Amino acid sequence: MPRPPARPPVDRINPAVIKEAFRKPAPSEAGYYILEKGRTLVCLRVRKTTVQIGVRHQSRWYSVANLHAEMSAPEVEDLRMAARQLARQLQDGEGLPALARGRSMTLAHLYREFMADLRDTRSDTMSARTLESYNDVWRLYLLPAAGHLTLPRLTVDLVRQIKRDIPALVVKSRPEATSGGRCMANAALQQLYAALDFAYRSEWVTRNVASAQLVPRYEKRRSEEFLDAEAYAAIGQVLRDFETRLARGGDSPLSQRTLLALRVAIYTGVRHRSELLWTRLKWCRLNDAVPRIGIPRAKGDRGTEGGRWIFLGPDAVRCLKAIPRSPESEHLTVPGDKPGQPLYRLNEAWRVVLRAAGLPEVPVKVLRHGFSTHSVGVIAPEHRAQLLGHRGRPMTDTVYLHRHGPDLARAAALVEDHLRDLLGDHQPAGGRARPD
Repeated sequence: MPRPPARPPVDRINPAVIKEAFRKPAPSEAGYYILEKGRTLVCLRVRKTTVQIGVRHQSRWYSVANLHAEMSAPEVEDLRMAARQLARQLQDGEGLPALARGRSMTLAHLYREFMADLRDTRSDTMSARTLESYNDVWRLYLLPAAGHLTLPRLTVDLVRQIKRDIPALVVKSRPEATSGGRCMANAALQQLYAALDFAYRSEWVTRNVASAQLVPRYEKRRSEEFLDAEAYAAIGQVLRDFETRLARGGDSPLSQRTLLALRVAIYTGVRHRSELLWTRLKWCRLNDAVPRIGIPRAKGDRGTEGGRWIFLGPDAVRCLKAIPRSPESEHLTVPGDKPGQPLYRLNEAWRVVLRAAGLPEVPVKVLRHGFSTHSVGVIAPEHRAQLLGHRGRPMTDTVYLHRHGPDLARAAALVEDHLRDLLGDHQPAGGRARPD
């Protein structure tokens, strides 16, 4: 087949050249190329309905992105530089034997290699549940979409299509899914990026087509990050309604232990699984002058020592003491349905509360964001940061606990009291807010 005709080279691809290409579409799908002068290898591929910027190297076309006729000069220059970088990588990789392996490797094969490397290098710092969640993302979304394709056939356009398709797939199987499936799409893109980054470091590919610069992630809506005072009031009303039903011997959508655990999560802003549900009761110092939970290893710890204290206000202490525990689960802070096993997560219970409150679905993590936001102006900034575990000395430093623990316990109580005000817990029987 003869090579598609090329128009005269241009000095530099710019918005004017792109507009001209759209004014003169190719008569067939074979298209034609507009090359830059010199040895940049950067060019436009003009077809009937599309114009792409990319690299033509050794009679093969490597697309960087689809273009549109009204692109600004900075947008064009960013894509042009991405194409030049790709050209240099292709030229540098001509003598790399690993690149030949990458050209015949499918995404499914890369997935197996990537997960094996992840288990070998990070099994000590990554939980089995996390690895399982990664596998689920691949099994449900990435492999069905592109597992059969070889790595050179993975293009930016294909990754963008996968991004667009995942939300619909998520909603089809789980209509109540957070953010209409956009969070899952972002998780899938992150997994694909990590796998292709592993392939890039292994010299199997010359670029990462799942980069956030090429395929932007979905942005979070404001409602996914924050609960305002009205939302807290609605949530507080639901919690009190469920608790009243149980106190009167009636049925409630949620158990007593789940409602109590939710309250502790609201009051403290903890990471609800690793810092509350999966903890041991012996880590809880509920009767100390400084009530707290000691987490032996906090998120981000990589050394042999670390962890942090979760400081508790008085109602958080009451909730933890009131959680019922069977003899088989006496060692657990929040027991689950199975004897001897902790409550796995609060996601489903949180959805029940949100639906009853008439609020849009948001992740449980919003409680941590709410703690951070609504504690501003209530306690000192350094206390706020330490209560959230953002800074401070390790929990093994007893001097730190002795000197600063009482201040942090008072700060935790102040935030808890403020959040209970927002929930409406302090209203007397007459329905009026308590006096200041």
